[in-house]
Amino acid sequence: MKIKFLAVVAAAAMFSCVPALAGCSQETYIEYTLYSSTDEVIGTDKLSENPNEEVEGQPSEDELEEAPAGSYYMVTGYSGRPVDVVIPAEVNGVEVRGVGEQAFIQSRYLHSLVIEEGVSTIGGAAFAFNRALTTVELPSTIQTTYSTFSLCESLTSITIPEGVTKISSRDFYGCSALSEINADGESNVNLPSTLTAIENQAFYDCESLEGVVVIPEGVTTVEFMIFSACSGITQVVFEGDITYIDYAAFTGCTALGSIEIPSTVTFIEEGAFSYCTSLTEIALPSSLEYMGSNVFEGAAVTSVVMPAGKGAWLYTESLAEDDPETEEDESVAPGSEEAEDYLFNFYLNDESEGDPDAKGRIPSYALADSGQAAEWVKGELLTAYWYFVAV
Repeated sequence: MKIKFLAVVAAAAMFSCVPALAGCSQETYIEYTLYSSTDEVIGTDKLSENPNEEVEGQPSEDELEEAPAGSYYMVTGYSGRPVDVVIPAEVNGVEVRGVGEQAFIQSRYLHSLVIEEGVSTIGGAAFAFNRALTTVELPSTIQTTYSTFSLCESLTSITIPEGVTKISSRDFYGCSALSEINADGESNVNLPSTLTAIENQAFYDCESLEGVVVIPEGVTTVEFMIFSACSGITQVVFEGDITYIDYAAFTGCTALGSIEIPSTVTFIEEGAFSYCTSLTEIALPSSLEYMGSNVFEGAAVTSVVMPAGKGAWLYTESLAEDDPETEEDESVAPGSEEAEDYLFNFYLNDESEGDPDAKGRIPSYALADSGQAAEWVKGELLTAYWYFVAV
């Protein structure tokens, strides 16, 4: 049985290696697809990532035919072992607009990547699963799509310059070795101040990111799980007017000991700070209107300052919101008759038990005790959905 298996492997190798005894050498090149000004494919050129090498059967950059006016290149693939790759801004005078979707996906040999200033787009998962990639330099002109460097488990350092406006969803998902973002000697993590969006799961499980993370002023929403499982982050600073903190945004940030929630936040979704085992104190701003369930599940909080001047209605599930696509208002207001069926089975004390107006409600004076508030959000009322209302 073993001899038969080896024979099958040998036969497969022979058919995949032409000629069979030539050492299976494979040319290394980057594939550039030329598009017309109307986005139609004109042709494909295979060029070495090393300008001093030529690919057999393909013209050198000097020998390329003149491209039609308005045409542009997209990098659409590669072959061989491109170890250190530079994506140029132009080839033979023709603009290189970007890198296509999945162009370098699962490359086993790419070690470093530089994309020159002027290149503007990177398609989805273009460099995902590049196990050997360690360093990346991006231009200020770049716009990513999604999962750009997802699961590049050896990626340690990336340059994202000023001018970049968005880090897209799952761009650095599972980059467990990533420890430097624009490292400058004082701090290893420096997000560009020009960012206006950091999308969902952008830095999920980047466990080697350490220290303080500053969210730039232009970012107004903390999206779904963006720093989840970033176990080295110790502090998060918001420079701008954040209004919304999404589901599990910081869950599993076990070193997170300090975070100041801006006075503009109105919604904090489920599990936002769950399993933050170093987070002991937190203050919720008076602007807060809603806090989902399990926000502090497994966290170490012993003090929670509740929104000043507000009481809370507690519900077993999230109340319905208005559908902007219809003319009718479908929303259910906290404390309304429509919301009664969703009330949490909670009474503040024995005296209020049985009072239909007191069920599921905590008045503002009872929320003033930060230690008691911490016990509620970690214990009996952990699974409640909190709606904060002015008294």
